Amino acid sequence: RRNLLAGKAMSALDLVPGVRRMRPDDHFMVLSETDASPMHVGALILLAVPEADKAGLTERLRAHFAERLPATPLQVRLVQSPEGYDSDVWQDLGPLDMSAYVIEESDPTPDMAALRAVIARLNMVRLDLSAAPFKVHVFPHLPGDLAAIYIKQHHSVADGIGFQEVLRLLSDEAPPVPQRSADAVLPSPELWRKLAEDRFVAEEAARTAQGAARKAALAALEAFKGQRAETPVLKMSGPTSARRSYATISVPLDPFKAAAKALGATVNDLFLACAAAAVRAYLLKVDDLPETPLVINSSRSYRRAEHGPFGNRITALHPHLATHLADPLERLRAIQASMAAELARAPQDEALLDALEKPFGARDRRAMFAERTAGGGRVLPGNLSLSNVPGPAGSRSFAGYTQLHNHPVPIIGSGRFLNITSRRSGPCLDMGVIADAEKIADANEIAALFSAAVDDYANLAPQGERP
Repeated sequence: RRNLLAGKAMSALDLVPGVRRMRPDDHFMVLSETDASPMHVGALILLAVPEADKAGLTERLRAHFAERLPATPLQVRLVQSPEGYDSDVWQDLGPLDMSAYVIEESDPTPDMAALRAVIARLNMVRLDLSAAPFKVHVFPHLPGDLAAIYIKQHHSVADGIGFQEVLRLLSDEAPPVPQRSADAVLPSPELWRKLAEDRFVAEEAARTAQGAARKAALAALEAFKGQRAETPVLKMSGPTSARRSYATISVPLDPFKAAAKALGATVNDLFLACAAAAVRAYLLKVDDLPETPLVINSSRSYRRAEHGPFGNRITALHPHLATHLADPLERLRAIQASMAAELARAPQDEALLDALEKPFGARDRRAMFAERTAGGGRVLPGNLSLSNVPGPAGSRSFAGYTQLHNHPVPIIGSGRFLNITSRRSGPCLDMGVIADAEKIADANEIAALFSAAVDDYANLAPQGERP
């Protein structure tokens, strides 16, 4: 089971059974979190539930999830190492009180707009990492034969791709697994220090080799110096507020793919171009479009089989959106060129990540991030975040109830104002749009502009090749 949880490379780092060290890349997700920028990955999942089944839905989901949680990385809590000498660790937990983690939202939700407003509020509630790092909110009382669950897990547990594996393991596709009898036993501070010291000695040669690889990667990155667009400052730039607006979009996948192919683009290219069109139109409306292109914060997975399914294995990409260009096809080509330049530097960026821990590394990172996140400024470049995450091609169900849609509920990193995330859900691309409500009061405006851009690009496809 532990190989399933963390992969062979991770299981080799265990201090004692049921205790796994947190990699520095995952620690980043804990340290960059603020009250204005909670760091969790989420999904609004719509289920087909007959009216007669709604009364007992929450209890059925509690029982269903309890049977599958031990196969996921969620039945854990975070424990800091003594004095921050070693990595913080995930400690396996025994049976959970599911009523504390799967919570019924009992008030009737009259429509989807009201549901999205509640999700926007719940999205700002930080997860307590001294307990299991997830929450599920159940909405049984939607109109018609419809219910919803909002599930979120902390980003330090897994990235967006890993989160999709978590959802699979929690679905009917995965079988129940044996429950753990009790919490794993942590080592004493003295033993912990001794184990860490031994590990640091054993890893010294590997750490030295990593340092040399990092130095070489930094030298190689000099060739790309000056290629990235500078992040422009807008009237709506500045610290991210603690208020959100949330909207959803669902686009049929096959016509979207056909339009992308006809335009000589990938699905991701067209996703970025539609987002660029939507944001450009909105900024023109509010008279805040800069002369230079907006820059995004996105990511690229470098996960390989030896990494296992969980944790964070992503490099940051910062292409521009060509929002300064009025012509939609010219804008698409400029986005493709900018993304190609970002992908060309990605191998060097990857070499700067996945570092081995060093003595007092956790302590030093905490001090560094306390300074970096003060004031709510940007931790990484970019005006907004855009992500396109793989999802299941087939149908999925939970406790016997068919999933109709799986909309991301994204996060907004410090200093940004918008995130649009897309993932496949069967025949659809389901998207979540979340905005800093102090800067974009209604995320539905962005969603409507995105949907209009989808139609516009479909109409630009050459005759005979249109979807």
